[in-house]
Amino acid sequence: MVDVVVRLNVEAGEEARLFGVYLNRFVANHGVEADRFADVPYLMIHTDPAGEVDVKVLTFQERTAAQAFTSGWSQARSGLKTARTA
Repeated sequence: MVDVVVRLNVEAGEEARLFGVYLNRFVANHGVEADRFADVPYLMIHTDPAGEVDVKVLTFQERTAAQAFTSGWSQARSGLKTARTA
């Protein structure tokens, strides 16, 4: 099994709040998949603070989970940016 590392820049404030909401929803919706990895962590997360932007480092045990998370986060984030400009 190979670790799949995803690095995301997340701005402080509303984007950081949205990231937390999205992360919780993603984990809740992928519980069945996570159960398959009972002997290893399904997802590990840490934050490297970098001023106004935090770098979220997510390590997945499965490439498809990393792709699903990244795709979903991109959609959620674009919705936030659309709301800001409206």
